Amino acid sequence: MSSPVQNPAYSREQQPVALSQKVTLSKEEQAWQLLEQGRFHEAAPLYQEILHTRKRDAAGWNNLGYCLLKMGEAKEALACYQEALKLAPRDADILINTGLCYQRLGQWQEACRCFQRASQYGARDADLLNNIGVCLAQLNRIEEAIEFYHQALALAPRQGEIIANLAAALIQGRRWLEAIECLEMALRLLPADVSVLNNAATCLEALGKYYLAAPLYARALALQPADLQVRLNCAACLIKLRRLGEAREVLEELLRLEPRHGDGWQLLGILYDTMGEPETAACCYNRAWGLTPTREEGRKG
Repeated sequence: MSSPVQNPAYSREQQPVALSQKVTLSKEEQAWQLLEQGRFHEAAPLYQEILHTRKRDAAGWNNLGYCLLKMGEAKEALACYQEALKLAPRDADILINTGLCYQRLGQWQEACRCFQRASQYGARDADLLNNIGVCLAQLNRIEEAIEFYHQALALAPRQGEIIANLAAALIQGRRWLEAIECLEMALRLLPADVSVLNNAATCLEALGKYYLAAPLYARALALQPADLQVRLNCAACLIKLRRLGEAREVLEELLRLEPRHGDGWQLLGILYDTMGEPETAACCYNRAWGLTPTREEGRKG
């Protein structure tokens, strides 16, 4: 079965299912062996050769799609999965793979339909239920998503990724206290997960507990210093705590990493306003609104 797929803030590698097949031809055996070894660039041409003469091989189309998706060619993979579904429209594994491919392409409605059809045809495990929840959350069908996450957790109560997804959906639904409870569980299971730390801190901020949120942002940044969104969130929290010097350091590093980060310049302007430096704040606001060129743009001009 596929591994859980996370919301954008919890993004994880999606693992489609490759269908094993009883084969006798050496070319097929070789292709399958290469696929199992992760040598997808070598396996894909062999599957293409096989399918040139055996176009009605659903497993072959599925496995070619698997290789292409692992190679980062999601659109080409989707075309293969669609061929496989024409031949085996009720195959739950192919439906799940197709759904995962749609997810990779950000086509959440189509992904949800595939996962739900797979469920109708007998697939019913925690990962599938979680993936349905992810799609529904992306479609802003939050209450439905929460229900599917609960169903998934009934089957896998200690799967941290599902708990984190449930927490993210509860945050979307502004159910802060329930979200905090879920995030506490998720952090026990995934203590080094940057997205869980960030979401837990965001939730605590919504409850006005800035002093508890700031250390979580700091932990997240220690794990992933180049995460711009976490860095921005951390700085905003520090400003609320009036820890202005620390906030400035965090923002200056953000803008060093991404000089055109408009929200970063905007927040730095707010910080300087708070510090009583309106002229410096105005310069920051101008940068945020694109009214002042960067050094590189100035050189080009």
